[in-house]
Amino acid sequence: MSKKVVLLKNETIPFDPYKTDFKNRSVDALFIPLLIHQPINHGEIVKFLTSSEYLDNFQAFIITSQRCIESLDIVLSSIEDTNILQKILNKPAYTVGPATSEVLAKLGFEDIRGGENAGNGSILSELIVADTFFQNGNKKILFLTGEIRKDIIPVKLTSAGFDLKELVAYRTEVMKDVVERYSSVYNNLSSSDCEKWLVFFSPQGTEYITEHLLSRNSDFKIASIGPSTEAYLLEKGIKPDFVAKKPNSVSLVQGILDA
Repeated sequence: MSKKVVLLKNETIPFDPYKTDFKNRSVDALFIPLLIHQPINHGEIVKFLTSSEYLDNFQAFIITSQRCIESLDIVLSSIEDTNILQKILNKPAYTVGPATSEVLAKLGFEDIRGGENAGNGSILSELIVADTFFQNGNKKILFLTGEIRKDIIPVKLTSAGFDLKELVAYRTEVMKDVVERYSSVYNNLSSSDCEKWLVFFSPQGTEYITEHLLSRNSDFKIASIGPSTEAYLLEKGIKPDFVAKKPNSVSLVQGILDA
């Protein structure tokens, strides 16, 4: 039986590994964007990244989300001095998960740490604390983040003596027409003779969708990108049929194909 997959996420720009990997395995994948990610503070970020304070004194930076990287891409494209740009790209970049690591590499960063070896902020923090790169005593590090973020990374690093500076690169809002777009996709697929999957990437923006799944005899199989989202679904009374072993497209695609 053929499979159709509905991804509850914005399609990542400039490329989306989930879209690519599903297409390569002949699986139709549809996106239902739930959130609006609005880049902010570009001027402030450009000013700091090109300053001698950052270029000469900061050892590295942390960036943990695709949306933040998209905002960083816009920032970097506005820097005309190639020498300064190269200095920025040469600094170690700590990130979570292989997907963000791949996008950073496409932007030109050469020293990317964490990535596939850091599935969440807690593991990434431990990796940074243990990194011998900071043995010279300079623990200045920049954290580019969204307006809403968890406290795990700042708490763990500051308690370990790191001098962490945070700059907010984007804000997130739930789209107003989530109900209409989800309902449209659900109704179009309801008569389709195929195995249907609904993939949750985050709790944000999914309130109506979880209520709909509980109130109707839906024939969606449910997948979660990781344990945090799985815990949210279980709290809602929804048991996922599959939880990705790693928060990346390869694990998700293969798991759904094998399920």
